[in-house]
Amino acid sequence: MKVPQRWRACQGATLLEVMIAVLIIGVGLLGIASLQVAALQGANNAQFRSRATDLAASLADRMRANLAADNDYRFDAEFDCDTDAPPTNVCAMLPSATDQAGIVECTPKQMAVYDVWEIQCTNGVRSALPGGTLVVACTDSDADDTDDCSDNSVFQISVTWQAQKRLGGSDNVVLSIIPGAQR
Repeated sequence: MKVPQRWRACQGATLLEVMIAVLIIGVGLLGIASLQVAALQGANNAQFRSRATDLAASLADRMRANLAADNDYRFDAEFDCDTDAPPTNVCAMLPSATDQAGIVECTPKQMAVYDVWEIQCTNGVRSALPGGTLVVACTDSDADDTDDCSDNSVFQISVTWQAQKRLGGSDNVVLSIIPGAQR
């Protein structure tokens, strides 16, 4: 029996047309998956940036509260929490502490050493950020004197960590402050 001409045009999709449609849908789904991965990486990097900003602001507040020791806050990323000993004096009381045993009155320099150690090593840059480093540098406001970092000098607090990017790399937060003149 011979098939009428009008039915031949309506026989359905060929295998080639189905394969092309599946290919187009597959490419679209891969694009959506790629966007999802990028969104998750962006959210994670935003969380790291927020934590780094909090840590830098915390150290800036500690520097403003301890103006007598602002020069003692300068340090570089060579500080290693594993090999460098923690400060001998605990200069802060934790809210969970019920007694004051072990808490001593610290000098401004001891307080600065404790502050830097706490921000770098305990629940700070090292543990909260992947590959996190903290650097505090000073730009001297008076180059004519013998002091490396005179009153009203600009301090830069730099927190750097390994970012989750497709090509790798790092990210950082830099906070510049002038703690204030010692009174």
